[in-house]
Amino acid sequence: MKRVLVGVAMIVAGGASAQAQDFKPYAGVGIGAFGVESKDGTAAYNQKNTVFGGYGKFGVDINDYVGVELRGGTVGTGDKSYAAATFGTATTRSQTTDYFVSYLGKLQYPVSQDFRLYAMLGATTAKFKVTSSPNVAAANLSKTKTGFSYGFGGDFSVTDQLSVGAEWMQYLTDVKLNATGTTKARLWGAVGTLTMHF
Repeated sequence: MKRVLVGVAMIVAGGASAQAQDFKPYAGVGIGAFGVESKDGTAAYNQKNTVFGGYGKFGVDINDYVGVELRGGTVGTGDKSYAAATFGTATTRSQTTDYFVSYLGKLQYPVSQDFRLYAMLGATTAKFKVTSSPNVAAANLSKTKTGFSYGFGGDFSVTDQLSVGAEWMQYLTDVKLNATGTTKARLWGAVGTLTMHF
């Protein structure tokens, strides 16, 4: 993780020293579908929920090819019912990500004057929360974890100050939620974006 963050910082620092005069800040939102997934290595459960969610973002395009971005968001809750054999009693397990914060480096390519493609690399910190009804301790979790993030998207300029786009991001992949490492989680998002450029 530290190597990823150092690499992103080096890219950003190199771009900043070369073309500091091209800094272009922006802010916006992303809204769409998010996947909250958890699984147990003993095959007791493998729960995948697609829920509604969103984030706010603030970033700086250092030049036409390099940028940095900070985003924070939250997602909805997904449910799945389990037979008594899984947790000792029949239960419904609900999982969500209370919040996530991503710190990303952005590599972009202007395809035309109004359209560009980009790739994101960095890290995300997210709080996973799992509850059960009726309450079963073995089904419950509440952990804050950090992991590697990557994704790609496209952005179309509607005006000089406004753009719309779409992106896919893998925020976390198989982060360990318990001490033994048998329970792991994933978080991804596929969203539409709206961005204001300053």
